[in-house]
Amino acid sequence: MIIGAGYTGIAIARQLATQNPGTDIRILEAETVGSGSPGRNSGFVLEHAFTAANTAAAGALYEQYQATQNEMRATAYRDAHTPKSQIFKGAATERGEKKLATLAKFLEKSGQPFEWMSSDHMRSVTGSSYYRAGLNLPGNSLVNPYALISNLAHSLPPSITLYEESPAIHLSQDSSGDWLITTPEGSLKAPMVFLANNAFAASLGVGNAYSVKIFTYAGVTPPLPPDLFASLAPEGHWGLLPAHRLGSTLRTTDDGRLLIRGFYGYEHEGNDSTRGYLEQSLFNRFPELRDYGLEKWWGGTTSLTANGAPLWGQLKKGLFASIGCNGVGILKGTLLGQQLANLATGHPSMDVQGLMGKPGWMPPEPIRHIGFNMVSAVERRLAGAER
Repeated sequence: MIIGAGYTGIAIARQLATQNPGTDIRILEAETVGSGSPGRNSGFVLEHAFTAANTAAAGALYEQYQATQNEMRATAYRDAHTPKSQIFKGAATERGEKKLATLAKFLEKSGQPFEWMSSDHMRSVTGSSYYRAGLNLPGNSLVNPYALISNLAHSLPPSITLYEESPAIHLSQDSSGDWLITTPEGSLKAPMVFLANNAFAASLGVGNAYSVKIFTYAGVTPPLPPDLFASLAPEGHWGLLPAHRLGSTLRTTDDGRLLIRGFYGYEHEGNDSTRGYLEQSLFNRFPELRDYGLEKWWGGTTSLTANGAPLWGQLKKGLFASIGCNGVGILKGTLLGQQLANLATGHPSMDVQGLMGKPGWMPPEPIRHIGFNMVSAVERRLAGAER
């Protein structure tokens, strides 16, 4: 039994079916596929490993992510992939440039490709003079995340049963060692349970000491006039990741819009003031868009751990989990799901803790909330114009 039909849960199911054909595999999804974070993210498929236990581990992860994207490209990129797009990190401040320089050294030592971009180069790609420098990151991709997760779900083997709108609301273990999963419609029993629902696993009593649920927000402009859109993407589609972790992410979309993602909320949805925050960040970079603004905005959840390492592995007999993708879940979540299925079935699996580390402990409430607010306030000031 798998709880969660995001990238991790689907990868677990597919790998289990590959390793053990004919096994009864079922997935519980609280919503419909794609209506949650897997279909509402910014659509960056990132091969580069920006965090790892060390540079050697980062190089090994980079190779794993490359292989994972190649598999995904073969099974699910149809009508979901934006071809010939450029992905890069962008710095708008001197502090951001220093962060890029540190990242460049890390990438070089770990054997991951990159290329420096000057302010003129950034302007020639984005049409904006806002950025001082960038790091081009070849091999990464832009996708329509809803189309991608839908394609992955629809391509599952027929031996896998997917139950949508079936949230798991209680998890317990009986005297025989089997796991009982309760939903609003009934209960299911299974010898093995895989938790692939990130921070929502805390509602089942798992992972609360190591991960926190964060809301992040995005908005899109209306479809822009072709000549205006062309001025924002002179060399074709692009995606920009901020130098600072609380900075703004931007990308073009296939239907001629500009998307911006930024701002974080703790454990709850934001309100309409979030729209104003996103629009101001957008207008700072592209003042010519003031007459258009954002047509819509939305929030989505991500699961963060204190040090970026996932809570991964067998937690109890028959209970496996992969929690904490830290906002880069498409390839990372897929890889971790595949490897978790391998671990559970006794097949060779990646040394996840050796490559990514162990998640750090988080204090209980209210200390956690206070700490998050304090750290966020400091980081927002440090981010400055990167926001």
